[in-house]
Amino acid sequence: MPPKVYILDDDLSFAKLLAVNLRGAGTFRIEVFDRAEKLFARRAEEPPDAVVTDLVMPDPDGIAVTRRLRESDPHLPIFVLTAHGEIATAIDALKAGANEYLTKPVNIDELTTLIKRALAERPLKEEAASIEETRKKSFTTGAILGADPKVGAVREFVRRVAEAPGATVLLLGESGTGKNLVAHAIHYASAAAGGRFVEINCAALPPHLLEAELFGYQKGAFTDARESKRGLLEVAENGTVFLDEIGELSPEFQAKLLNVLESRRFRRVGGTEELEVPARFVTATNRNLEEAVQAGRFRQDLYYRIRVATIVLPPLRELDGDLPLLAEHFREFFSREFKKDVRRIAPAALARLRAWRWPGNVRELRNVIERAMIFADDKELRVEHLPPLESIAPAPEAAHAGSTLVDAEKAHIQRTLAAFNGNVQRAAEALGISRKNLWEKRKKYGLLE
Repeated sequence: MPPKVYILDDDLSFAKLLAVNLRGAGTFRIEVFDRAEKLFARRAEEPPDAVVTDLVMPDPDGIAVTRRLRESDPHLPIFVLTAHGEIATAIDALKAGANEYLTKPVNIDELTTLIKRALAERPLKEEAASIEETRKKSFTTGAILGADPKVGAVREFVRRVAEAPGATVLLLGESGTGKNLVAHAIHYASAAAGGRFVEINCAALPPHLLEAELFGYQKGAFTDARESKRGLLEVAENGTVFLDEIGELSPEFQAKLLNVLESRRFRRVGGTEELEVPARFVTATNRNLEEAVQAGRFRQDLYYRIRVATIVLPPLRELDGDLPLLAEHFREFFSREFKKDVRRIAPAALARLRAWRWPGNVRELRNVIERAMIFADDKELRVEHLPPLESIAPAPEAAHAGSTLVDAEKAHIQRTLAAFNGNVQRAAEALGISRKNLWEKRKKYGLLE
């Protein structure tokens, strides 16, 4: 059946003429209305697939009608028509939720094309909205699992910080303790949830690429800048910028970031125009920033600027009572993911999990359960399904009497790298440090190949 289009205009003769022209395309079923209340009464009986409304009408006008339609149906195609093509009015219509703003006399071919396109795009928008809603649920405060008081304190921290949109946040803790999850939870619990959440790993890029990624660049700013590009600060708009591994920033970039945080303004690489930063900043690191400040590796003024709201996320070994809950959560998640009917974790398997110290924290537990679920083939996850945990990340061995701290650290790094067959990323996660930090230690101890 062809899609139904409602046309609203207090000039009924114009509405009927527009309906005849649209019907001529043979694509739509049309109903016309000269009052908004008639449209809404009919809409309660049969919702339209699209609405075309005049702007200037007796109360309510087209802006109010658009706003009311949009509140009840976020993806309904709405087109506003007017005889006065003023820019300010067009902006008001688009802000109210209109898909397009067109001036009279209307080009029927153009309107027909716009309606068809909007109808074709609606399923995609609804799917994207559904995915985003699922994502939001995955990152709510309730997704921070655990009954331990330390976990409760993290949830309370998220709630309090979400109510203070201007506060810069610093998340501390070992690798795998959930800093990314907490950053997302802060975003979705705050007014910034309507904007984008963008993240960047400060250790993953050299300073010049990090600057281009964060600030964007103008065409011609450097050899490969063939087109201008918006940086993540612009993309975030009224959302959240998450700077992970902030402890790895170079001194030069630390100064630039401090200036952005202080002024809330920046310039693209190669640009002269100053742009505003209406986003919240959340930062995270597994480094001890106080020690880094004392050693001169991290600017003291930047440290004070980012630690407006700070929390240390607890390692899993300090949440022993929560391990069964987390393990069951991941068992249930991967049961759905892998379409298996694994209903429980065997007591012996759970005891094996509880005996491990989890140097990689919750991330490591998740990976272990995921691997076990691949091999579990009945209703119970058993010990034989678990990987040998010692081969995943060995617990630190006691140093020999008389050995120095340097010798002990070097030996521990060697053992961990060997356990992961030289996989630097997994070894760094198990050691609770960044890839860059591990690289520096390997260079210091002559462990680079």
